[in-house]
Amino acid sequence: MRRNLLPLLCLLATLDCKGRYLLGDLQQADAGSGGSGRDPMGGAPGSAGSSATAGAAEQSTASNGGNGGNGPSGSGATGPQFDCSSVGSQQFDPASMHAYSVTPEVTAAVEQTVSHMSAADKASQMLGVVSSDTPDYEDISRSPDVAVDGVGTIRGYNYRDAGRGVNLDAGQKNRQTDGKDYATVFPTTSIRAASWDLDLEKRVGEAIGDETAASKNNLLLAPCMNIVRHPYWGRTQETYGEDTYHTGRMATAFTVGLQEYVTGCAKHFAANNIEKGRSTQDAVMNEQTLREIYGRHFEMVVQDGGVGCVMASYNQINGVKNTQNKHLLRDILKAPISQGGFGFQGLVISDWWAMPGDQNAPDQATAQRLATEALQAGLDVEVPWTFHYSTKTLAGADQSLVEEAARRVLTQKFRFNTARDTDSWSLSTPKSTISGASIATNIAHEALAEEVELKSAVLLKNGAEGAPLLPLTSAAKKIAVVGPDWEFTLVTSSVPTSCPVSQNPRTCNFHFATDPALGDRGSSRVNADPARTVGPFAGIQQAAGSTRMVTSGNTPDDAASADAVVVVVGYTPGDEGEEYPIPAGGDRNTLDLPKTADVNQNEFVAGVLDLMKPTVIIVESGSIVNLPWLDHANQNQATIWAGYGGLRGGAALGKLIFGLANFSGKMPLAWPTQAELDLMTFKDSETSTTMGYFFGYREYDRRSAAGQAVNLLFPFGHGLSYSSFEYSNLNVPCTTATKNGIVDISVDIENTSTQSGDEIAMLFVKPPPKPAGVTGDRPVKELKSFARISVPAGQKATARLPLRIRDLRRWEGDANGKWVIDSGSYTILVGKNAADAAAGTNQGTLIVEGG
Repeated sequence: MRRNLLPLLCLLATLDCKGRYLLGDLQQADAGSGGSGRDPMGGAPGSAGSSATAGAAEQSTASNGGNGGNGPSGSGATGPQFDCSSVGSQQFDPASMHAYSVTPEVTAAVEQTVSHMSAADKASQMLGVVSSDTPDYEDISRSPDVAVDGVGTIRGYNYRDAGRGVNLDAGQKNRQTDGKDYATVFPTTSIRAASWDLDLEKRVGEAIGDETAASKNNLLLAPCMNIVRHPYWGRTQETYGEDTYHTGRMATAFTVGLQEYVTGCAKHFAANNIEKGRSTQDAVMNEQTLREIYGRHFEMVVQDGGVGCVMASYNQINGVKNTQNKHLLRDILKAPISQGGFGFQGLVISDWWAMPGDQNAPDQATAQRLATEALQAGLDVEVPWTFHYSTKTLAGADQSLVEEAARRVLTQKFRFNTARDTDSWSLSTPKSTISGASIATNIAHEALAEEVELKSAVLLKNGAEGAPLLPLTSAAKKIAVVGPDWEFTLVTSSVPTSCPVSQNPRTCNFHFATDPALGDRGSSRVNADPARTVGPFAGIQQAAGSTRMVTSGNTPDDAASADAVVVVVGYTPGDEGEEYPIPAGGDRNTLDLPKTADVNQNEFVAGVLDLMKPTVIIVESGSIVNLPWLDHANQNQATIWAGYGGLRGGAALGKLIFGLANFSGKMPLAWPTQAELDLMTFKDSETSTTMGYFFGYREYDRRSAAGQAVNLLFPFGHGLSYSSFEYSNLNVPCTTATKNGIVDISVDIENTSTQSGDEIAMLFVKPPPKPAGVTGDRPVKELKSFARISVPAGQKATARLPLRIRDLRRWEGDANGKWVIDSGSYTILVGKNAADAAAGTNQGTLIVEGG
C-alpha cells in the first residue's frame, strides 16, 4: 500500500524525489557472498542477504535489481526501490537483473577444496591444455580435470563460443562429432539489438545456455558486447551496437538468461573493435573514454547481471597488452566499488592466444616474466595452451595471487554446480538433448529464433510519401525473389557445406535468393540443420499462400514477368566477420555492398528497380550499408535491414512482407552517408588507433551543435511500422532527484492506425553545462532508458522509462580520478528515435543533486 501511495505523496509534498534503491552496483563490495540461490552442494538454499538503503555503508552482499543466487529461483536479494512510483518496465525488473551472489554452501565447498590443494593443484585451475610441438587445434576448448587428494576430481571447463547459438563445430573431446554438429541458429546479436526487448534477449540467453549444457559444456564465451565505434568492424554482427547503455542492458538480460544454466563470460574487455591485426592493435584513449565508453557496459553486466567470467581481449590499451594490463583488470574491473571499480568477483580469462606472442611458444625466461606480469595484472586463466601459465611458471610467482585466482575459478565452478566430475554440466537441468553430435530438434527454440527476427527486422523505407508498398496486397499474384550468386573465399577449416573441401583457401558460393544468411564462420559460427533452415525464397513462398506464385532467380531478368519483386543482397562470411576472410581480415573498408568484375550488387538492385515494378530490397549484413537505390526513379520500393536472421529468418521475413506480422525493429546504429562516415577514422595505422570519446550519434550530435552539417540517411533508433504512433503527456514525476535515485518517467503512446503494433520509446538525457573546474567531455544527449510496448489499434498505452540517476555519472580526472554526477538541470527528451526525441515536444526537466 505504501508503495502505491508514494507517487501521490511525493507530488503533494515537496515534489522532491530523493530516490533510493537497493541496487548492488551501488552497494556491492568486493567480497560478495549473501543472497540465496541454488545450493550446488545439494543442501538447502542459503540464507537471504541483508540489505540497506542507499547512502548506508556498502554491504558485503550484492543485492541489485533481481533475485539473489545465480538465477531467478534464488531468493533474498531486494530489487529496486522507487520513492516516486512503482515501475512497470523491463529496465529494472527483477527478472532482468540478477546480483552476483554465492551461497554459504558454495563458500564452504571452495574453502574445503582449497585446503586440500597443493600449490600445483591451485595452479592447475589457471591452465589450458598442455601444448606440444605438434599442437592439436581440435583440443583448444577446455581446461584439464584435476584430481585433488581428499576431495576427488575437480572438473575442468569445457568452453563454447556463442552469440547466435552454440558453436558445436569446434572440436570437443567429451562429445562425438560427425561433421554436422547442428544447434539452433538464432539471429546474430546486432540484429537482435534492434528488438530493444530485454525479455526476448533473456529468453535467447536461456535457450543458448540450455543447449550449451545439453552438449556437455559449462562455460559460454558470451555475451559479446564490444561497442561499435565504427561500422567497418568485421565483428559488428556479434555485438549490440554503438550505445553503451543499450548494450549494457541487453547484455545483462542475455547473461541473466544464460546463467540459468552455465557460466557466462562477457567479452572482449576492452576496446576491441578492429579485427585485422587485433593482437597488435593499440587502442589509445584518455581515462574518461576508457571508463565511460569502453567500460560502463561491462560494469553493468558485472553489477546488474552477476556475470561469472570476463575475457581479456587481444589488443593493447595505451601501450599495455590487455592480458598484462593491471590498470584495466585490477584497478577497474576487480577493484571494489568504493574505490571506483566494478567489484567483479568472477574469473578473468584470456582470449585464445591473447597473451603476448600470439601462437608462438616463448622461451622459459620469457614465459616466466609474462606469466608473472599477467598474474599481477589480474589474469586468472590463460587459454588455450600452457604457453605462459604452467605449473612451473606459477610455482615461481606470488602464491597468494595464485590462490586468489584458484578461488575465483573454483567459486564459479561450485556456483554453477559443475565443479566435480560427478556433477551435472549446468545449474539447471537442460531441456534440450543431444542426438548424435547435434542438438536434437528443439521446436521451441526454433520458434524463438523466428520471433526474434520478427521483432528485430528493421523497415527502413516503405514506398513514397503517403503511398506505402508494404505489406504486399493480393494484387501481387506473381512474386519473384531474386539475388546474386556470390562467390567468396575463407581461410579456415570451417566452411559451409556448399564449399568444396579440397581447397584452401576454400571457394564457396552463396545464393542470396535461397540460402539462409547465418553470419560469419569465425569463432561464433553455428551449424544449422539444412533440413530445418528457411531462406528468403522458402519463407516468402510459404507466407504467400496458395493464391500467389513465388519464383526465384539470380538475375534481374528473372523478375521480368513478376507483379512484385523481392531482391536480396548483402554480405557473406567472406566479406565481413572475424579475422578469417581475406584480404581485409574481416573488417570492411567501405559501406558499399561488395562487388566483383562479374557482379555489382548495387547495379543488381538498380537493374531490378529499372523494371519499374513494386520492389522490396532485403539487406543481409552485420551493420549498415550504402543504399544508393533510395534515390532511384522507381519509388515504389521498400528496404528492410534483416541482419543475419538465423535458421528461421526467411520465414519471419515472409510474414512481415505480407503483413502477417508487423515491423517493430529499430536501428542500434546511426546510419550515415558514406561521405559522413569518411569523416570518422576507422583506424590510424595497422598498429595504433586513437579512440575518442565521440562517435556514432553522439559525434553527429556534437557536430550539429557546433553548426556543422551532418548527413544521415536514418537517425539512431530509426525503424518504421505498419502502425503509426503519437506521443504525449510526458511525465517526470519529481522536480528533483538525488544521485541514488531512480525516477519513473512515463509517456503516453497512442496507436493512431488500424494496425496493432509494438512501439519502442527512447529516453535521452541532455546534461547541464559542465561545472566550472571540471574537466572532460560531455555529450549533447545520451540514451538512458527505453521501453518496448504493445499498443492495440486505436488505443493508448503508457510507456514506463525509469531513469537511474547513477547512470548519469562522469569520470573526472586521470587514472586516480573519481566518478561524479554533475549537479544541475537535466533535459529529458523522449521520442521514437534520437532525432525525434531532440526535435519533439515530449521534453521535461529534472534537477539532480549530484556529487
